Amino acid sequence: MAVLTLVGAALLLTACSSSSSPSTTTTSKASTTTTSPTTTSTTTASTTTSSGPKSKSCATADLTITLGSPNGTAGAIHYVLTYRNAGTSTCTLFGYPGVSFLTAGGSQIGVPAQRTSGIGVTAVTLAPGASGYSSVSVTDPGIPPCSSQGTATQVRVYPPGETHAALVAASGGIAVCSSPNTANYQSAIVGPLVSSTP
Repeated sequence: MAVLTLVGAALLLTACSSSSSPSTTTTSKASTTTTSPTTTSTTTASTTTSSGPKSKSCATADLTITLGSPNGTAGAIHYVLTYRNAGTSTCTLFGYPGVSFLTAGGSQIGVPAQRTSGIGVTAVTLAPGASGYSSVSVTDPGIPPCSSQGTATQVRVYPPGETHAALVAASGGIAVCSSPNTANYQSAIVGPLVSSTP
């Protein structure tokens, strides 16, 4: 009996020592993200515009400006301003000149000449020694509605695009209205630059 008891106890101990606690296994799945390489190609277009050579604008210092002889018609006296390229390189005149009339003392008579309307403007290219022209018409101040007048002995001319004026002698003087009695009165009218005598 004692032997059986010992054997039973031994078996019980063996059973107790062979039991094990449950284990937990955690499996982590590796997530692999594959990104396909993307190539972005940027193409930049370059546009080159070629307009060809252009001559510079004529500077006042490079021009010799003269006033032609008067040509009278009913109600106005007409003149031609000549712009001779006295420089050494080709230049261009485009547009209207600024024209006003001065007394011998340098005072301006009336308002500057107004521009003509309805006339197309073109570029006038002047080689050295070549000339361009513009017309100037001065209203007869003896005809109403002019109330007073002055005599201009010189004409102040701003070539198109220039801020420096040339003083042009007016031989014999030009009678110009200095004080019209109506707001719409035009004491003088100037035309754009042209390539031949107007």
